[in-house]
Amino acid sequence: MRRSPGVKWQTRRARRDGGDAGLAAAFRDAYRTADSLALARVLGPDVCVVVDTGGMAGAAQGPASGITAALTLLRVALGAPETLKLQLCSVNGRPGLRATRDERLVAVIALEGRSTAVGHVWVVTNPEKLASWV
Repeated sequence: MRRSPGVKWQTRRARRDGGDAGLAAAFRDAYRTADSLALARVLGPDVCVVVDTGGMAGAAQGPASGITAALTLLRVALGAPETLKLQLCSVNGRPGLRATRDERLVAVIALEGRSTAVGHVWVVTNPEKLASWV
């Protein structure tokens, strides 16, 4: 995924002890609750969310840095948690999630973080990129 101007990136390999995978499960569970505070507890204070929409007009724009901006962008990009099904998967070697609504793939999410918090979230909603995930 492209680096956006002004966004700090830390390159790091996914942990092999399941720490990052545990964060993906925690993110999934928190998003499902529709409780912003529960999701905020999973995100690090300097979390960065990037959404790849493929340039679609009217789609969620980012990046967003910080918990408040991240929560807002995630809700806009992913929509209502009540109708979203999140399944754990590997995304480009990182722990992640497949997001479906009404049996239709709407996003692929890659996560990176430390043992206690998600630091980076990449959300792909670009239809051209999602086609290879169907």
